[in-house]
Amino acid sequence: MKTVLVVCLVLVAIAAIPTNVKADETAAIVIHKDTGLCGMVGSNASGNPIGGGVGEINLVVDRDGKVTLTCKGTGITNLSGQGQHFTGFACGLFDPDGSFEVTNNTAASVSASGQASLSCTAPDTH
Repeated sequence: MKTVLVVCLVLVAIAAIPTNVKADETAAIVIHKDTGLCGMVGSNASGNPIGGGVGEINLVVDRDGKVTLTCKGTGITNLSGQGQHFTGFACGLFDPDGSFEVTNNTAASVSASGQASLSCTAPDTH
């Protein structure tokens, strides 16, 4: 696993996230599917992170107000010829109260064939 400090291009699509969701003890988990597009982390020939393409966002807001953004894409750039995994890069998203959060509670993987996933969770729980 490689730890990187790159700013995720997810910020471009975050405006589509509903911010009127209030989480409390009696609230159900809220899932928003296909809420927009996000920038995906890809890999250069040396296995270092680069902007790799665009994926689709899904969001989960749990009872405690934790927001998990996931993004999946195909055809994501991976010039290394092997699967790559990145963690600890910066990702920004809005929480249910409408506050903008930057988190490093992140992970991204891209296969040799360009299948990719990315996740970031805020507030940080570690």
